[in-house]
Amino acid sequence: MPATCRVCVLGRFSVAVDGRPVPGNVWRNRRAADVVKLLAVEPDHRLHREQVMDRLWPDLPVEAAGANLRKALYYARRALGCADAVRCEGRMLTLWPSGVLDVDLDRFERAADAALASGDATRCALAAADYHGDLLADDRYECWVAEPHEKAKGRYVALLRAAGDWTRLLELDETDEEAHRAVMRRHLAAGNRREALRQFERLRHALRERIGVGPDAETIALYESALAVDAAEPPSPSQRAAVALANGLVAFGRRNLAEAERLARQVRVLALDADLGHELGEASTLLALVAHARGTWHELFREEFAESVRHQTRPEVYDAHLCFQEFYLYGPEGHDGAESFGRDLLDIASRAGSASGRALAYLLLGEFALLSGHLDNAVSTLEKSLREAERAGCVSAQSLALERRAEAETRRGDRAAARADLDRALPLARSSGIPSHLVIRVHGVRVLAADSLGGALSAIREAERWLTEAPHVCDPCSMGFRIAAATSCAGAGNPSRARLHVAEAERISGLWQGGPWSAALWEVRAEVRRAEGQRAQAAALFLEAAELFAAMRRPIEESRCRAAAAAC
Repeated sequence: MPATCRVCVLGRFSVAVDGRPVPGNVWRNRRAADVVKLLAVEPDHRLHREQVMDRLWPDLPVEAAGANLRKALYYARRALGCADAVRCEGRMLTLWPSGVLDVDLDRFERAADAALASGDATRCALAAADYHGDLLADDRYECWVAEPHEKAKGRYVALLRAAGDWTRLLELDETDEEAHRAVMRRHLAAGNRREALRQFERLRHALRERIGVGPDAETIALYESALAVDAAEPPSPSQRAAVALANGLVAFGRRNLAEAERLARQVRVLALDADLGHELGEASTLLALVAHARGTWHELFREEFAESVRHQTRPEVYDAHLCFQEFYLYGPEGHDGAESFGRDLLDIASRAGSASGRALAYLLLGEFALLSGHLDNAVSTLEKSLREAERAGCVSAQSLALERRAEAETRRGDRAAARADLDRALPLARSSGIPSHLVIRVHGVRVLAADSLGGALSAIREAERWLTEAPHVCDPCSMGFRIAAATSCAGAGNPSRARLHVAEAERISGLWQGGPWSAALWEVRAEVRRAEGQRAQAAALFLEAAELFAAMRRPIEESRCRAAAAAC
C-alpha cells in the first residue's frame, strides 16, 4: 500500500508520514523544510530546479544556489524518511511522487471553489471552516510566500463574504466598511439600535487609526438613519460630533475645505461644551488638515498651541499637536522654518508657565537640530524636552523625545546610549494614548541602533512579528521602520526581502507628495541595486537621493549618499 504524506501549510507547518508526525527538530537544515513547503503550495507539487533556486536563493550565483539545493534535498529526504520523498526527474522536482500526498491547502481550495460556484451560503461557511490559519504563518515575510498567501487569503475572504460571516471578516480587516454596514443593518433589523451605533464608532476608530480617513457617505447615512430610529431622546453630543466629523472628512476628501472647516469648528464647540476629549482631538486634527491644505498651518497651530497652554488641555489634543508637528517636519516642505517656529512656541509656553508646551517646543527644536545635522545640540535640546514632558506627565512626548534622542545618539556613534533610550521609550509608547503611532517608530530606530547587522535583522524580525499582531498601526509613522528594514536587508545581501519593505514604503510615501521620505526611498532603492551588484545604477540613484536631501537641507543624509555614490 502506498505511503501517505500529509502536509499542513495553513497555519503552522507540519508533516506526518503514514499518520506519524515528523518532529520539528529533524529539520536540521531550514531550507530542507522550505523545499517541502514550496512544493506543497504548488498546484501540482512540481517545480523546475531553477524555480526553486530562484525563490529560495534569489541573490546567490547559480552554482552556489545549486549546491544549497542539493544539500536541502538531502536533508528533506532524511527528514521524511524516504529516498524518493522529493524526486528529481530531469530538471523537475516533485514532492512525494510514489505515494499518496495529502495537502490541506489542496482540500481547502477544492472545497472553496465548489462552494463559491454553488453560491450557497451554508456551503461557503463550511468551506471557510477548513481554513485553519494563514498560509505558512511562521514564514509570512519570506518573499516566495507572499503570492500563495494572498491567493489563499483571498479565497477565504470571498467565502466569508459569500457566507455573510461579517464578524470573522472584521477580525481579518477592521476597516471593511461593507462588513461594518452589514453588522449595523443586522443590529437595526433586530431592534438593537444602540449596538448599531456602537458598530459605527468601531469603524470610525479603525479608519482613523489605520489609514487616517473617515467613513464614506453611505455609512454615514446609515448611522444617521440609526440615530433617527425610534429615538426616545435626541442624539447625544458625542453622536452629533461623530456625524459632523465623518462628514467633515468626506468634505475634506472632496477638497471642500470650507465645509470641512465649518464642521470641524462645529465639533470643537460641541466637544468643549460636553467635555469630549477624543472628539476635541479629532476636530483639531481635521482643522490642521484643512490649514495644511490651505498653506496656513503655522498660523492655526500657533493659535491652537497658545490656547492649549493658557488652559489645561485634554491629552487627546496634545497628542494631536504631536502628530501634526511630525507631519509638518516630514511634509513636502521639509523642516524649513522649524527653528524660528519652535522658538516662538517656546516663548509662548514659557510666558504661560506650561511644562507640556515647553516639552512640545523643545521637541520641535531638537528635531530641527537632528534633521539639520547638529547632533550634539539635538541631544541636549531633546533632553530638555524629556524633562519638561516628565514634569507635565506627557507620556507621548516622553516617548518621542527618547526615540528622537536615540536617533541622534546613533548618528553620532553612541549606539549603547541609543539602545538604553529606546528601552525606556518602548513601554512609554505602548502605554501612551497613541501607541499605533509611537511603537513602530521605536522599532524603526532600534534597527538603526543595533550594534551589528545580525542585531539589526533581529530587530526587524521582532518588529515584523509586532506588525502582524498589532490591531492598529499608523502607516506614515511606519515609514522610518520600512526604510531602515529595507536598508539593513539589502546590506545583509538579501535584496529580495528588502524589496518587500521598499514596496510598503512606496505605497505609503504617496501620502506626502514629496518630502524627505521621497529622498529616503531613492537612497534605499540604491542600496538594493548595490546589493544586486548593479553598481552603476546604484551610483545614479544615490546621487538622485543626495540632490533631494540637499533640497530638504538634510546634510548628513546628503553626505552619506554622495559618499556611497563615489564608492560604487
